[in-house]
Amino acid sequence: MNYLLGIDLGTSSVKTCLIDQAGTVWASRSEPYRINSPAKNMAEQNPEEWWLAAKKTIRYCLQKLEGSRGEITGIGFSGQMHGLVALDKDHQVIRPAIIWCDQRSQEQISSIYNIVHKDELGRQTLNTLSPGFLLPSLMWIKVNEPFHYEKIDKVVLPKDYIRYRLTGVIGTDSTDACATLVFDTEKKKWAEELSKRLGIDTAIFPECHEPYEVAGYVTQSAADETGLTPGVPVVYGGGDQPMQAIGNGILSPGTISCTIGTGGQLFTPVNEPVYDRLFRTNTFCHVNNWYILGANLSAGLSLKWLMENILFEENMAELNAEAGKIPVGSDRLVYLPYLNGDRTPHLDPDAKGMFFGLQLKHNRYHMVRAVMEGVAFSLRDSLEIFNHLNVPVERVIASGGFIQSDLWMQIVADVFQKRISTTLTKEHACMGAAIMAAVGTNAFKSIEEAVKVMVKPSDREIEPNENNGKIYKERYELFKSLYIKNKELFRN
Repeated sequence: MNYLLGIDLGTSSVKTCLIDQAGTVWASRSEPYRINSPAKNMAEQNPEEWWLAAKKTIRYCLQKLEGSRGEITGIGFSGQMHGLVALDKDHQVIRPAIIWCDQRSQEQISSIYNIVHKDELGRQTLNTLSPGFLLPSLMWIKVNEPFHYEKIDKVVLPKDYIRYRLTGVIGTDSTDACATLVFDTEKKKWAEELSKRLGIDTAIFPECHEPYEVAGYVTQSAADETGLTPGVPVVYGGGDQPMQAIGNGILSPGTISCTIGTGGQLFTPVNEPVYDRLFRTNTFCHVNNWYILGANLSAGLSLKWLMENILFEENMAELNAEAGKIPVGSDRLVYLPYLNGDRTPHLDPDAKGMFFGLQLKHNRYHMVRAVMEGVAFSLRDSLEIFNHLNVPVERVIASGGFIQSDLWMQIVADVFQKRISTTLTKEHACMGAAIMAAVGTNAFKSIEEAVKVMVKPSDREIEPNENNGKIYKERYELFKSLYIKNKELFRN
């Protein structure tokens, strides 16, 4: 039997899945790492830690192959988006990677807009600048660490570095490159004129390909470190959002994915690139078309923060059960999930998290439910924008860690007033990465054919409760007003 490896380089861990060409997951392993914050508003990770973690997960999956007659015929990637990995002429890492949730580059964004007007940059990239994206992070290095900037030979996205360690080949793909914001999203190529105007040598950007194209082959040295066989083809892979969408079978408009992992995202494909002139959402490259994305920076992270730093609780099953007994609306306790600023719809790095309405009657389980509801309200903001842009929303598929919580799934269904569906696959980004490898190695003639075979729908569906929806409609209005009334205070 032939197998594929799907490797997802996430924010808090790397996960590798061993998947056959029928879409069955035979092994899965994750290895965690932490976000480092050397100073206020900074979020960094060491790429070498990614590689060490990836090697452990690969070796684990290969152990599951021992004794079988199967072999790995292709490897694909999914990865956290926007981050910057700077490499010197020997392709050695110059400094820790600046990742997507970093907030240090606000001054650089202002400087960029002094050179290129916001509307002009928006028409080319279809997005507005935000801290944590590669372009402003690169400009921050240029201004604040010129000794590092002068050493840069190439800049790549996080998953590109792991693929380089496997193949020795530097490169990226359109679904990840577009999220650097130095990329022409409509034409799917680097924005060379924009780079020149900002004083950036375009030679530092790697060749850009499609996620299913073969990037290279496992080298002997990588084989020695991982246990893989030399010569296994490795495709470019893509950003985590388009890969999880592929892993859920989402290729065309009408279906949206609702993901709650470390962050939270609402994703829907579009056949033509959409330019939201109000810059409330992002428009990026999907595989063979485009997609619109609304994002919350602290979705699952909010619950993790609450459990680790306030409740000192690790038993999620108990918290789910007890929070499920709390009335809808958390007895009028409201949570704003802006622990690390907000991206959609406010694009405000100064936004702060808060609990509003605390009373003596509230306990830890009220707080848990309020966090779940607050994250759902934040994602409802994105859904409202999709509706405003006349993007069809016919079906919602849940993705990410929150699908393990029936309570959280029900809350989202009730807040959205939409039926929530799932697929049988739990590791959607790994599945999407494996599908890219399957297509790139000609196991299937097209992505559509691969999805039809490898992605299997589940009969699990969460129906919205209309009465709960009425309560949430009223609480959602309060949720929105809390940001508006506190916006100026957040700046202090």
